[in-house]
Amino acid sequence: MDIQQSKQAEAPPSVQYALQSIRLIPAGEQADRGELENRDRDDEECFELIFIMNGTGQGKCYLRKPGKSLSIDQEASSFSYYRVCFVTSGYDGAFSLLPEKQELACTPFAKTLELLGELYGLRRATDELERFQRFVKFQELLLFLFRQNRPAAHEDKGTDGERHGVELSLRHIHQYYRELLTVEELAALAGVDRWKYTRLFKEATGQVPLQYLNEVRINQAKKWLASADDKLLDIALNAGFNNEYYFNRRFKQTVGISPGQYRRSRKGQLRVVAPYLEDFIVALDMQPIVQYWHEKWGKQDYLGLSHIPTFDEHSGDFNALSGYKPDLILLMDRYEQQQYSECRRISTTCILREQSNNWRTVLRTVADYFGRTDLADDAIAKYDSKARSASHTLSQAMKGETVAFLRISADHIIQYTEEGRGFVSTVLYGDVGLRSYSAVGVASKANAPGMFNLSRADLGALTADHLFITFDKWHSQAEGAERELLEQPEWRELPAVRNNRVYEVDFLTWMNNGIISNGKKIDDILRALA
Repeated sequence: MDIQQSKQAEAPPSVQYALQSIRLIPAGEQADRGELENRDRDDEECFELIFIMNGTGQGKCYLRKPGKSLSIDQEASSFSYYRVCFVTSGYDGAFSLLPEKQELACTPFAKTLELLGELYGLRRATDELERFQRFVKFQELLLFLFRQNRPAAHEDKGTDGERHGVELSLRHIHQYYRELLTVEELAALAGVDRWKYTRLFKEATGQVPLQYLNEVRINQAKKWLASADDKLLDIALNAGFNNEYYFNRRFKQTVGISPGQYRRSRKGQLRVVAPYLEDFIVALDMQPIVQYWHEKWGKQDYLGLSHIPTFDEHSGDFNALSGYKPDLILLMDRYEQQQYSECRRISTTCILREQSNNWRTVLRTVADYFGRTDLADDAIAKYDSKARSASHTLSQAMKGETVAFLRISADHIIQYTEEGRGFVSTVLYGDVGLRSYSAVGVASKANAPGMFNLSRADLGALTADHLFITFDKWHSQAEGAERELLEQPEWRELPAVRNNRVYEVDFLTWMNNGIISNGKKIDDILRALA
């Protein structure tokens, strides 16, 4: 957009939406239906969003404005829900973004839960950058809702004819994606000025026109690659690309792997290496050709890959992978540049640049590489259903009893608390809603949020009702050194130890943040507590 065009563009509304609090209330914890329908006195000036998870992978969203009451279905009041409170400031006209109705559309609900989960994980953020991330994530959640619930009387100033024109151009793209299409032609078809057309198009789709057109072409190519053995040149031309070279380049830029690799992955023939990401590969109904192994921690036995050879990831010698002749190497963004260069010399290498503690996001990203997003969505829905069922069972069994998790090595004792955003905490205190015992150790800059170093003297204050423990051999100079704590009087005097409420769990199962490992954690929790 040039200077003259920018002057014509409308300024964004000068209104602010500030998050006050977010709470996750497991099923059975709310005192009664009135907990949902009545506002706390401290929240009288707040707007409230309530997201109810109904146990089927779907849910409902309600908006309550200050001073207003809210009517919730009797059936809905028996499920777990998120409660989000926020305040607004700005000129009154901008408040029209807030829907007038109480029950809001929020589809797909899986996306709603993903946004809520990330926002909930940031609820105790203290770092300036993470606080800004929390602010942005809340605006993203509101935008997601506002787009679906825009009041009819206060829509964007584009006329009905302009919006209809954009919809007409969208249908034209889906019908004639094989043809040479330009933004100028699409804007003319819509009857909208070019500069305005691009803005309206992006508001409707989240993408500019040529990005959207490219995605339509790539998605069509994916279908043909998965279902037919046509030549790549034929598929490229049928999808609207001028030549095979350009098709290959754009496909790899968009999907992450080449069209040929994509085709082989759909037939289960792609030879994949993904150190420490095997959890996601197996969840997508694939098998790696070699698996992660660590000198101190071993391999991820819970995945059942005993027949797959191992690769010593800790050695750092990625040249050893060349003997397995992989088609694709998938890596987390945590290695040295030299190691990435070694992998690229061996085969196509993809790096998960986005560092996310949200395993759902990682699973969907990995699934997109292999054209298996449907499998990912199904797996996530099954996990969420399992977690909700476990949360309900545990809320009845635990009756407010507290739980702590300890990672014990020869030199360190680390307690994980509800402030953590990965590994153990998101399952124990988020997904199944157990009550976390407050930290008794010292926060360390070397640790992630929600991890506290405990001294043996600190153990005396650890009066949690239940303890989950796992042993880390990283600091052990002699066999079994990590277990010496169990013979100490400080340990034997703990209430959970005296009451036989200590549960040892597998290290790599609980120190992994994959969908399969998290499902295994839920199984362990239910066996111990339910």
